[in-house]
Amino acid sequence: MPEKGAPRTRRRTWPVAAVAVAVLAASSVTWFAVARAEEREERLDANRELVTRGCAGLLREEMYASAPDDARGALDEYGTLLRPGEESRALLDCTLAWGDGDGGTTAGVRARVRAEAVPERTSPGSVTGDFGLPLPPSATGSVGTADRPSGGGPVATASLLVDCPKGLHGRGRTARDLLVSVDLPSAADGADVYGVPGAERLAVARTAAKVTNWVARKQGCGSEPLRTEPGAAPAKTPALCAWLSPEGLGSTPGKWSFDGNDTTYNRRTGTCGGQWDDTAGSPGHLTVRAAGAQSWSGVLAAGAYEEYADKALVPDPKAPSGHDKSLAVQQSDDDPQLALWARSECVAGPTYHRVWVTPAFDFDRGPADGETVLGPKDRRRLSRHARTVLDRYLSAPDGWPKRSHCRGTEIVGEVAEWRGRD
Repeated sequence: MPEKGAPRTRRRTWPVAAVAVAVLAASSVTWFAVARAEEREERLDANRELVTRGCAGLLREEMYASAPDDARGALDEYGTLLRPGEESRALLDCTLAWGDGDGGTTAGVRARVRAEAVPERTSPGSVTGDFGLPLPPSATGSVGTADRPSGGGPVATASLLVDCPKGLHGRGRTARDLLVSVDLPSAADGADVYGVPGAERLAVARTAAKVTNWVARKQGCGSEPLRTEPGAAPAKTPALCAWLSPEGLGSTPGKWSFDGNDTTYNRRTGTCGGQWDDTAGSPGHLTVRAAGAQSWSGVLAAGAYEEYADKALVPDPKAPSGHDKSLAVQQSDDDPQLALWARSECVAGPTYHRVWVTPAFDFDRGPADGETVLGPKDRRRLSRHARTVLDRYLSAPDGWPKRSHCRGTEIVGEVAEWRGRD
């Protein structure tokens, strides 16, 4: 009898063992899930703390809600405002990142703010355009989009150049021009830099204005506080470009358009331009089909001139003067201009002016295919048109040069941007 009962006793232990194993497995899964949840919560808290204290809290408003719980953040910050006494060219340079664990340029999410004093020159391209928030005449800025150099999708970018009358003090000599740049991650799909939503563009502009105000207060530089929210734009001054007219320029008859001209005054830069825009007829040979003027002052002046010089599009002091020879002009894919450069001293500092006319060329009437000839008379006539544009620009009562109190204007020289041979 015992022999028969023993096996039954052993068979009953298997269900008990299975239940024990199941309970243990469930407990392990529960413990693992709880541990994972706690780990994610700790990581989220750490990332939010990083956003709150990092970059002097300047990124908190835009980055706090997007702090992740599945990647640990990294902070890289330096600059004389963050670490007094530190040897740095920057007043503030701060990068907040997460996605790769080390905050490098390959991070999935990366935000950066930088503020620096500009002692001599800077490129006007990054700080002239549509900023998205009202700016005073002492500031100029631009908002745009860009691809991350190492991938990771587009970023919204903003740059501001602000005048600091009382000066900026950091490493090196005192300067009065503050340059602020901001990069914020975008939620746009893929690498479509044109798909960045308007709300993100506004956010990066607001962040740039906030950073600028913070630096200006810390430095006591005397700049005018910038608005950080949309509102009524500064009063438009359409008279800024009212001087520009095709009349008297040997222009192409018909309708002209003047899109994209400045409507608000800025002490650092001004732009006016117009072009023939008529569906009827076509421009005659050597008639002016476009004309305009642009000025850059202060640190933008040297930066703009340098950019044109890099393309060999500034006057050459060694080039022979006069227009006593004929010039064969070769056809090209662009619309070459005849530019006239001048320099002045204006309210924001040394200034370069560049005016231009764009003539229409009839390459069917030249001695060879894709070529036409400018005689001495033609060259002198086009030069007179360019000088007329400059004279009108400088003398216009409501134009940029008069508003900027420009004085001591000198002609630098002329640049014919078409390809040609004597």
